Amino acid sequence: MAPPEFLVDASQSWARLYADSRLVSTGVMYVHLAGLLLGGGAAVAADRETLKAAREPEPVRADHLAFLGTVHGIAITGLAMLAASGAAMLLADLDTFWSANAFWIKMSLIALLLANGLVMRRAEQLARTLPARAWRRLKATSILSLALWFAILLASTILASS
Repeated sequence: MAPPEFLVDASQSWARLYADSRLVSTGVMYVHLAGLLLGGGAAVAADRETLKAAREPEPVRADHLAFLGTVHGIAITGLAMLAASGAAMLLADLDTFWSANAFWIKMSLIALLLANGLVMRRAEQLARTLPARAWRRLKATSILSLALWFAILLASTILASS
Protein backbone atom coordinates (compact mmCIF):
# COMPACT_ATOMS: atom_id res chain seq x y z
CA MET A 1 0.00 0.00 0.00
CA ALA A 2 1.50 3.31 -1.08
CA PRO A 3 1.29 6.42 1.10
CA PRO A 4 -1.01 9.23 -0.04
CA GLU A 5 0.64 11.37 -2.71
CA PHE A 6 -0.03 14.65 -0.86
CA LEU A 7 1.88 13.27 2.15
CA VAL A 8 4.80 12.17 -0.04
CA ASP A 9 4.95 15.62 -1.65
CA ALA A 10 4.67 17.46 1.65
CA SER A 11 7.43 15.42 3.29
CA GLN A 12 10.08 15.47 0.53
CA SER A 13 12.15 18.36 1.86
CA TRP A 14 12.06 16.92 5.40
CA ALA A 15 13.07 13.48 4.08
CA ARG A 16 16.07 15.02 2.29
CA LEU A 17 17.15 16.95 5.40
CA TYR A 18 16.76 13.85 7.58
CA ALA A 19 18.73 11.68 5.13
CA ASP A 20 21.47 14.26 4.57
CA SER A 21 22.02 15.39 8.17
CA ARG A 22 23.45 12.94 10.65
CA LEU A 23 22.81 15.52 13.39
CA VAL A 24 19.10 15.74 12.55
CA SER A 25 18.55 11.98 12.21
CA THR A 26 20.53 11.28 15.39
CA GLY A 27 18.64 14.01 17.26
CA VAL A 28 15.28 12.61 16.20
CA MET A 29 16.29 9.08 17.22
CA TYR A 30 17.57 10.42 20.56
CA VAL A 31 14.24 12.14 21.26
CA HIS A 32 12.44 8.90 20.36
CA LEU A 33 14.56 6.77 22.69
CA ALA A 34 14.46 9.40 25.44
CA GLY A 35 10.67 9.49 25.18
CA LEU A 36 10.55 5.71 25.44
CA LEU A 37 12.81 5.75 28.48
CA LEU A 38 10.90 8.61 30.14
CA GLY A 39 7.34 7.54 29.37
CA GLY A 40 7.80 3.79 29.35
CA GLY A 41 10.13 3.83 32.33
CA ALA A 42 7.73 5.88 34.43
CA ALA A 43 4.77 3.73 33.36
CA VAL A 44 6.53 0.41 34.01
CA ALA A 45 7.69 1.57 37.45
CA ALA A 46 4.21 2.87 38.31
CA ASP A 47 2.54 -0.31 37.05
CA ARG A 48 4.85 -2.38 39.20
CA GLU A 49 4.03 -0.22 42.24
CA THR A 50 0.30 -0.47 41.47
CA LEU A 51 0.49 -4.25 41.46
CA LYS A 52 2.28 -4.09 44.80
CA ALA A 53 -0.19 -1.56 46.29
CA ALA A 54 -3.17 -3.69 45.20
CA ARG A 55 -2.16 -6.20 47.88
CA GLU A 56 -1.88 -3.56 50.61
CA PRO A 57 -4.47 -2.07 53.02
CA GLU A 58 -6.36 1.11 52.20
CA PRO A 59 -3.99 3.73 53.70
CA VAL A 60 -1.16 2.46 51.48
CA ARG A 61 -3.49 2.41 48.49
CA ALA A 62 -4.53 6.02 49.09
CA ASP A 63 -0.88 7.09 49.14
CA HIS A 64 -0.30 5.17 45.92
CA LEU A 65 -3.22 6.93 44.22
CA ALA A 66 -1.62 10.27 45.05
CA PHE A 67 1.66 8.99 43.59
CA LEU A 68 -0.08 7.86 40.37
CA GLY A 69 -1.35 11.39 39.83
CA THR A 70 2.26 12.56 39.56
CA VAL A 71 3.30 9.82 37.14
CA HIS A 72 0.78 10.45 34.38
CA GLY A 73 2.30 13.78 33.39
CA ILE A 74 5.71 12.16 33.02
CA ALA A 75 4.33 9.27 30.96
CA ILE A 76 2.34 11.65 28.74
CA THR A 77 5.44 13.81 28.19
CA GLY A 78 7.31 10.68 27.10
CA LEU A 79 4.46 9.68 24.80
CA ALA A 80 4.42 13.17 23.27
CA MET A 81 8.16 12.89 22.60
CA LEU A 82 7.57 9.48 21.02
CA ALA A 83 4.72 10.81 18.87
CA ALA A 84 6.65 13.84 17.60
CA SER A 85 9.85 11.94 16.86
CA GLY A 86 7.93 8.97 15.44
CA ALA A 87 6.07 11.27 13.06
CA ALA A 88 9.40 12.80 12.03
CA MET A 89 10.84 9.35 11.29
CA LEU A 90 7.69 8.32 9.41
CA LEU A 91 7.80 11.44 7.23
CA ALA A 92 11.51 10.90 6.59
CA ASP A 93 10.87 7.48 5.03
CA LEU A 94 7.19 7.22 4.15
CA ASP A 95 7.53 4.42 1.62
CA THR A 96 9.29 2.10 4.07
CA PHE A 97 7.11 2.70 7.09
CA TRP A 98 3.75 3.07 5.35
CA SER A 99 4.00 -0.40 3.84
CA ALA A 100 5.45 -2.14 6.92
CA ASN A 101 3.08 -4.37 8.88
CA ALA A 102 5.21 -3.84 12.00
CA PHE A 103 4.53 -0.09 11.77
CA TRP A 104 0.76 -0.55 11.72
CA ILE A 105 0.93 -3.14 14.48
CA LYS A 106 2.94 -0.68 16.55
CA MET A 107 0.39 2.09 15.89
CA SER A 108 -2.43 -0.27 16.94
CA LEU A 109 -0.58 -1.18 20.12
CA ILE A 110 -0.09 2.51 20.91
CA ALA A 111 -3.81 3.14 20.40
CA LEU A 112 -4.55 0.27 22.81
CA LEU A 113 -2.05 1.71 25.30
CA LEU A 114 -3.77 5.11 25.17
CA ALA A 115 -7.22 3.53 25.60
CA ASN A 116 -5.90 1.48 28.52
CA GLY A 117 -4.53 4.68 30.04
CA LEU A 118 -7.98 6.27 29.90
CA VAL A 119 -9.50 3.22 31.62
CA MET A 120 -6.72 3.38 34.19
CA ARG A 121 -7.36 7.07 34.92
CA ARG A 122 -11.07 6.34 35.37
CA ALA A 123 -10.24 3.47 37.74
CA GLU A 124 -8.03 5.82 39.77
CA GLN A 125 -10.93 8.24 40.16
CA LEU A 126 -13.29 5.38 41.03
CA ALA A 127 -10.85 4.05 43.65
CA ARG A 128 -11.73 6.95 45.92
CA THR A 129 -15.39 5.89 46.12
CA LEU A 130 -15.53 2.16 45.18
CA PRO A 131 -12.09 0.86 46.12
CA ALA A 132 -12.66 -2.91 45.78
CA ARG A 133 -13.97 -2.71 42.23
CA ALA A 134 -11.56 0.02 41.17
CA TRP A 135 -8.46 -1.77 42.48
CA ARG A 136 -9.32 -4.90 40.49
CA ARG A 137 -9.51 -2.67 37.41
CA LEU A 138 -6.28 -0.85 38.34
CA LYS A 139 -4.52 -4.18 38.68
CA ALA A 140 -5.82 -5.39 35.30
CA THR A 141 -4.92 -2.12 33.52
CA SER A 142 -1.44 -2.18 35.06
CA ILE A 143 -0.84 -5.72 33.79
CA LEU A 144 -2.12 -4.73 30.35
CA SER A 145 0.01 -1.57 30.39
CA LEU A 146 3.15 -3.60 31.13
CA ALA A 147 2.33 -6.03 28.33
CA LEU A 148 1.62 -3.23 25.86
CA TRP A 149 4.81 -1.28 26.62
CA PHE A 150 6.89 -4.39 26.01
CA ALA A 151 4.90 -5.32 22.90
CA ILE A 152 5.47 -1.80 21.53
CA LEU A 153 9.18 -2.18 22.21
CA LEU A 154 9.16 -5.51 20.36
CA ALA A 155 7.29 -4.00 17.38
CA SER A 156 9.78 -1.11 17.36
CA THR A 157 12.70 -3.53 17.33
CA ILE A 158 11.19 -5.51 14.46
CA LEU A 159 10.49 -2.28 12.58
CA ALA A 160 14.04 -0.99 13.09
CA SER A 161 15.56 -4.22 11.83
CA SER A 162 13.43 -4.49 8.70
